[in-house]
Amino acid sequence: MQAMATAARTYRHIVAHQLSTNFRAATSIVEAPFPTELHPKAVLVKNRHLGINASDINFTAGVYQPDVRPPFVCGFEAVGEVVDVGSGVKDLKAGAAVLTQNYGAFAEYQVVARRHAKPIPRMAREYLPLGLSATTASIALEHVLKPQPGERAVVTAAAGGTGQFAVQLLKHVYGCPVVGTCSSPSKETFLTNTLKCDGVVNYMAEGDNTAAAFRRCYPRGITIAYESVGGDLLEAVIQSLTLRGRIVSVGCVSTYQSGSVEAVRPSRCKPLQLQLLAKSASLSTFFLPHFAKYEQQHFDRLCALHEQGVVQSCINPTTFKGLEGVYDAIDWMFEQKNCGKVMVEL
Repeated sequence: MQAMATAARTYRHIVAHQLSTNFRAATSIVEAPFPTELHPKAVLVKNRHLGINASDINFTAGVYQPDVRPPFVCGFEAVGEVVDVGSGVKDLKAGAAVLTQNYGAFAEYQVVARRHAKPIPRMAREYLPLGLSATTASIALEHVLKPQPGERAVVTAAAGGTGQFAVQLLKHVYGCPVVGTCSSPSKETFLTNTLKCDGVVNYMAEGDNTAAAFRRCYPRGITIAYESVGGDLLEAVIQSLTLRGRIVSVGCVSTYQSGSVEAVRPSRCKPLQLQLLAKSASLSTFFLPHFAKYEQQHFDRLCALHEQGVVQSCINPTTFKGLEGVYDAIDWMFEQKNCGKVMVEL
């Protein structure tokens, strides 16, 4: 262990004090002392940009760690500058720009294991969405959905943090036409003009006609779908699948705030298994931590695609600042106002 090289005595971070999907009620900003020593394989990072994820409220509710008990730190990802490194870290130096993926990212500073700090070419916020959001899309597509050129694809929540990358990878890497779903006219414009979707379905405007809207886009049916919303939208996707169609579900954001476990309401449709059985269709799920061994490879590939101009890293244009801004940013995302990745600047 070694003493840490920082003049600051304390820093602020967000701590959960109760288990709840209500992030404002569950957490507060707390001042904490710096650890006096740094583990040999650890890195001290000053955070510059924080990533906001729909799953942040699942984390404060204890969904991912059933045995967790408050208080505990929050946040999954940040971009920052290395301030100090442990004696056993030889490949990073103070001043290096890194992307961190580690519990406790909602903080002014954080100490992370070296393996959780990915070097990035320069200090730029555009690299943060290439972490959790983009690698989720990239790995789920390659290892679970396995698209083939020309397959008719749908991406739900296509204007969101991970959906934007699913759209771009399906189009530019796998050679698939893509219909993106969204919830507002501004997102329709984003999907059409920025991401160049081949079709757009505003499911909030379509309502019960969403499945019919899919059929207008794809008269022969949907072949593959990258799905993260659940509920009625998942039902509409299933109704529109072709024979042997495939879905990968990376989340169910429509249920996160309520805590509901129903992906499809049984009162409105046949049981999920029967709907899939009728088409010999498949629904697979994806949770990034279970595919951790692929993350670095896919992150490196995504950075290269970004540098080549193949993949854009789109960031929500509304600015949120400071740890106080985390609360507004989470509200903004769940109010379905974002186009691109929601981030907070420190």
